[in-house]
Amino acid sequence: MSITASTLYRDSYNFMRNQMSSVLALSVLAALITVILSWVLSPSAEQIDAIGQLMNNMTGMSVGDMMGYIEQQITPEQQSAIFRYSLAALFSTLAGNVILVGGVLTLIQLVSQGVRASVVQVLTASLPVLPRLAILLFIYSVMFRIGLALLFVPAFLIAIAWALSPVIACKENTGAFRAMRLSTRLAFSNVRLVAPAVMLWIVAQVVLMLFVGVLSALNPMIGAVILGAVSNIISAFMLIYLFRLYMKLHA
Repeated sequence: MSITASTLYRDSYNFMRNQMSSVLALSVLAALITVILSWVLSPSAEQIDAIGQLMNNMTGMSVGDMMGYIEQQITPEQQSAIFRYSLAALFSTLAGNVILVGGVLTLIQLVSQGVRASVVQVLTASLPVLPRLAILLFIYSVMFRIGLALLFVPAFLIAIAWALSPVIACKENTGAFRAMRLSTRLAFSNVRLVAPAVMLWIVAQVVLMLFVGVLSALNPMIGAVILGAVSNIISAFMLIYLFRLYMKLHA
């Protein structure tokens, strides 16, 4: 029997509907972790002002002019601020994603085994896989951003190739690099099922960015948590879909 995207979407929707309370709790928790870590690790107000001044000075410049301006005009304080801001954004996002991915994939496996577990039990059970997920998602994040910096197409291909890697790492208890290698082979062998889901996830994330200004107007931190939680719910659905796909491929 062939695997169809409509069947996978329907199965994923039914699972998410039945486990919505747990998925919502994990999504909010991951968003809170991201926002709190970002707030703790971010530069001071003075350093943020320095970054803002730098960006204002580069308004309207071409890419080449920007690079030349950065090389000649950027101050050590601005360098330090940019480095700390980038590090805070990367680490806080990575921490939230690791909790979300590990929690959701562990929840799916526990439910599949007939185990009714609380969110605390799910997180506890996910602890052994978090280190390898952290390595995997760090590599994924860095390579995806490099792909975006070059063109959209490389980032899209990376997203497709490694889409199944978190599922494989958790389900097969394998290392990050082997999971990415196996994911690449499976994903491109079943690109008609993986590519549309990845594209929908990317589009959904872009659409969410349109609401950043609206939610931030309420309260920056509250808006960030709400936006992060919604983004995480979308990512959770994607993970459920990919898990269902992987299981059907190995049925």
